[in-house]
Amino acid sequence: MNNKSKQTESKRWVLLEHLPFRYSKRILLIVFLYSLAFTLLLVGLRMFCHNLTTAISQDAQNAQNIQQNIADNIIRLHVIANSDTEEDQTLKLKVRDEVLSQIQDSLMQANTPAVAGHILENEQQLIHDIAAAKIRAEGYDYTVRVVMEQRYFPAKTYGDLTFPPGTYQALCIEIGEAEGKNWWCVLFPSLCFVDETTAEVPEDSKEKLENSLSQEAYDSLSNQSTPAPTHTAKPEFRSAIYDWIAGK
Repeated sequence: MNNKSKQTESKRWVLLEHLPFRYSKRILLIVFLYSLAFTLLLVGLRMFCHNLTTAISQDAQNAQNIQQNIADNIIRLHVIANSDTEEDQTLKLKVRDEVLSQIQDSLMQANTPAVAGHILENEQQLIHDIAAAKIRAEGYDYTVRVVMEQRYFPAKTYGDLTFPPGTYQALCIEIGEAEGKNWWCVLFPSLCFVDETTAEVPEDSKEKLENSLSQEAYDSLSNQSTPAPTHTAKPEFRSAIYDWIAGK
């Protein structure tokens, strides 16, 4: 090998010896930039998930506050038929009509849910006797149970108002086995209309309800296009990466 060839070969080795180092720095820089970008992405996702979770939590709390405001200011009437046969369902409506005709005058004296509840509790035995007498008059020997209690209701639409799911104070009238479809209305303030051919609550009844609730709660009754979620448990899927992003 001549001198020129030796020099060329020597330069080639020098370049090869420096290549790993030169490329190592470039690779390290690329890795660093990618790591930084990925870290910023994770931080951004975590902030987004945190804000989303906070917003959902605030919405849920707001919905709960609205439902509580409604529940604190109304009393519901709940009449449950013995069964779903046509005869039992007809009897349920006749019992409803008889009870309403007898107690609504007394409730006209009430100007607060507390006063209305006190009146209904005092007249609980009278209401039982009215319902039992109507059942016997119609030729049935069903027992009847009348109670004032806190009871959970799913989302219910009454006329053009939709009431959110939750626990409400209710005057409950259970006929016989109480395994049939139920009928309900707002007993205080009086929104109970017997003529169900109309699909709207009368304006004067709405005015009474509006005066009893916060404006936000009242507005929500006519703005709910879909029922609020119930308490049905659903399967939950978890991920360690998601939990870290969401800050759990």
